[in-house]
Amino acid sequence: MESPNVYEKPVTLKNILKFAVPTIAMTVFMSFYTMVDGLFVSNLIGTDSLSAINLTAPIIQLVTAISTMLATGGSAVIMKKMGEQKTDEAKEDFTFLILANVIAGIVMCTVGYLAMDHIFAGMNLSADVEGYCVEYLSRYLIFTVPILLMNNFTLYMIASEKAGLSLVCSVTGGVLNMVLDYVFIAVFDMGISGAAVATGLGYSVTAVAGLFVFSREKSLLHFKNPYSGSGFWRARPQTDARRWRLRSLPGSLQ
Repeated sequence: MESPNVYEKPVTLKNILKFAVPTIAMTVFMSFYTMVDGLFVSNLIGTDSLSAINLTAPIIQLVTAISTMLATGGSAVIMKKMGEQKTDEAKEDFTFLILANVIAGIVMCTVGYLAMDHIFAGMNLSADVEGYCVEYLSRYLIFTVPILLMNNFTLYMIASEKAGLSLVCSVTGGVLNMVLDYVFIAVFDMGISGAAVATGLGYSVTAVAGLFVFSREKSLLHFKNPYSGSGFWRARPQTDARRWRLRSLPGSLQ
């Protein structure tokens, strides 16, 4: 007898933790990335480079916030449809959301490159600190798309009954970031660029793993042509839209 998938199982503490623990671990290890960069940079390069990492933090947090927003909202929609046994629609919506994340990442990367010189020039920084800021952020922005994919794939792996893999990817990415920070800065003498590249490669672990996992049709959730069905993004018939509007109005206004 085929075992039921996670959406057919009862709501218990154990099943809830299967969803919650990988998400918590992802958040913890993501918070380590910048902290580890600061630790290696301050000890191996200097305090000016540490100042640069702190000054670029708001822009980095903006990228993280947008990626988390897209991942959290999108995964809620996908999980709801998976629970309703609308698997084909969920797969189409999932593919569309991933494409939307890629486009959003490219746009943010482009805007970041166009704006960062003006942003740092207006801060009245010393030439050294401003140079470090531009150098660090310019390398970091290269990984904007993998960062968005990492946040999304972490949650979508949980949605497709691969919570263990999600946790392993999060931990592996964090450890890889720590190791590469030392290798790039201390061994290869890449400076603050090495810290940014190490962070980006750490994020890319989950992104690359997710592309492999969700390209397999055996996966509970996998890529499917979003133009072949009726996902949430496609236009609904006018009668459905009107019925929804009527339901949302007070009875006296219908």
